[in-house]
Amino acid sequence: MKLLVVDDNPDILELLSAAMKLFGHTVDTACDGVDAVSLQSNNRYDAVITDADMPRMDGFSLCKIVKEQSPGIRIIGMSGARGEKAFRNAGADVCLSKPFSISELREAVENRSSVPAGRRFSG
Repeated sequence: MKLLVVDDNPDILELLSAAMKLFGHTVDTACDGVDAVSLQSNNRYDAVITDADMPRMDGFSLCKIVKEQSPGIRIIGMSGARGEKAFRNAGADVCLSKPFSISELREAVENRSSVPAGRRFSG
């Protein structure tokens, strides 16, 4: 799968990118929503993994824009528990509450049915 990982923390961005590459995925990265929209408009991604709170454009706004441009794209939001509702309202498919494991992220990316029920959005 081709993934776009978006986070303003360079250490988290590198960790998530490296982990997804180890699982065989192709990964592009962006440090905020503005850069992510630019990448998304020039590339085809199977999924976007995005943090909630970032400068210039947050993950919720990014989610709305990406879903408008590519309705079939899978979006995994990463947030504290309070961000789940905002990600759901923005159109995200899954929200992983921090802290989460790399295996939970992998499941969210690769297999919709195996995402823990409390973290999966329906409809």
